[in-house]
Amino acid sequence: MPPRIPLLSPTRRIPVLLSLLIGTGTGRSMLPARADPGAPDVVSAAWPTTLYNPKPLPDDVIVPLPCGGALAFRPVATPADSTRTALVGAFTLADGTAGQHLLVGKYEVTTLQYLTVRAQAAGETCAPTPALTGAAAVTAQVGVSRIDAINFAAQLSRWLAANAERIPPCAAAATACLPRVDGKPAFVRLPLDLEWEYAARGGALVSAEVFARSRYPMPEGLDRHAWYNRNADGTIAPIGLRLPNPLGLHDLYGNAWECMNDPYRSEQFPGQVGGDVLRGGGIHSTAEDLRADRQVEVQPYDAAGDVRTADTGFRVVLAAPVVTSMAKRPVPAAVDGAADAPDTRGATATDTAPPTAAVAAAGRLRVYVDLDSSAFIHVDGEIKGLASGGRPVEVSDLSLGPHLIEVRARGYPNAEEWVQVTGDTPVEVRMSLEPTPERAEEILRLNQTERQLIVDQLGELGYLCRLNQGKFGADFRRILKAFQRDHRLPATGYLTAATRTLIERQAAARRQQQQAAGAGVTPPFSGRDLQVPERQSGGGMNWTDTVLP
Repeated sequence: MPPRIPLLSPTRRIPVLLSLLIGTGTGRSMLPARADPGAPDVVSAAWPTTLYNPKPLPDDVIVPLPCGGALAFRPVATPADSTRTALVGAFTLADGTAGQHLLVGKYEVTTLQYLTVRAQAAGETCAPTPALTGAAAVTAQVGVSRIDAINFAAQLSRWLAANAERIPPCAAAATACLPRVDGKPAFVRLPLDLEWEYAARGGALVSAEVFARSRYPMPEGLDRHAWYNRNADGTIAPIGLRLPNPLGLHDLYGNAWECMNDPYRSEQFPGQVGGDVLRGGGIHSTAEDLRADRQVEVQPYDAAGDVRTADTGFRVVLAAPVVTSMAKRPVPAAVDGAADAPDTRGATATDTAPPTAAVAAAGRLRVYVDLDSSAFIHVDGEIKGLASGGRPVEVSDLSLGPHLIEVRARGYPNAEEWVQVTGDTPVEVRMSLEPTPERAEEILRLNQTERQLIVDQLGELGYLCRLNQGKFGADFRRILKAFQRDHRLPATGYLTAATRTLIERQAAARRQQQQAAGAGVTPPFSGRDLQVPERQSGGGMNWTDTVLP
């Protein structure tokens, strides 16, 4: 959870920064200016691109803010045949070059963007040019509560709605625009938990294997993609300095924790709804906390009021109404006893739907899962029970026909399978899941002595490393990856059963060779014997600087 830190910077400096943003009467009004004959016909983004989109891409969607500002969004495709998400994006391009997609904030909301929208909502006037420039302007806004973030989205949505007639619809070119669905302008809100995780995993642009991982591939290393406790030095950074994910989204991991729109829910506590949700990790997070499936629940209020932390910020998404016309109005389900004589007064051909034949609900399923821990069983998107220890989940009263079974367990990629239910005899389904590398190492349940033995055995084989406070650290992971690559194993850096067995066998074989060579053979150094000074804050040597023989 983000540490509770006194908020000297974000909340106390807001009045001062607002006074810088507010004009002296000579600037232009932030309020809708339709009645002002001198107002521009089209709202545009007058800020330098570096203030809102430092890493532009051709298909970015740029939405204007008051005072010539802007926000950048990325399209996140939601294919109709996707098995990864039930989400359906509201937006398409008018020229048909892009299917349905979400529009997700490319960066975390910055201080300049946040204060500009707040000042407009207060009825103030714009300064001729942005008062904030450089790093101060583009640093992610932190020190906010979920309510603060929701208010920002609401204030910006009101301004966009009031000025919609002066903002052009979006075309392929990355110019300031306002997306529309059936002519209805988009509005701004916080992302849903599902939307954030789908985008963080890479959406439809990555393979199924990559999507199932806890993080998208980072061949350049985590430090090039995220600000966290190893490289942030406790300081919130400007947007766009780290590499993006496959969808072009920056700072999904690290920098500021990000507020979600919906409250906390967990499959471990079915049916319960809790406090606020934060995602993505922050500047105080460890590398292990930067995961797509990691969510933190935060108490929204305490004795001091709204809970705000010095590394909590947010990004926004664009949304649109679902029912934009009478043609899209949902058809209500028939009421019992009323199906024989429906009330069709005033109805048209598009207002009614043909009756649907009922399918007998007599099918049954019995789902077994082969894994070392418990797993939640979903049938057609609904949790049906918890399978564990060889005990199946029994599901009854299913309609005859196909049903989608999904298995979700911590430390395992989600698995799914379509099953045809044909009668009241239970259809038995057995599903096997392979653990993620992290989970495979957890399953070994090594104590410190066993971990040290692995390090010593690697040292005997010429792979020098050591433990970090009794645990496998970054140095061990790097050396283990080298061992795995050299022996044609998946180079994950995590100790699986197969890797452990190979290390033990090769170390034993090496000792036998030394014994056969005769007495007096000096064994090579092990990780326990080798002493290398730790790197200090001013530089120096580190275990990652060790040169392998």
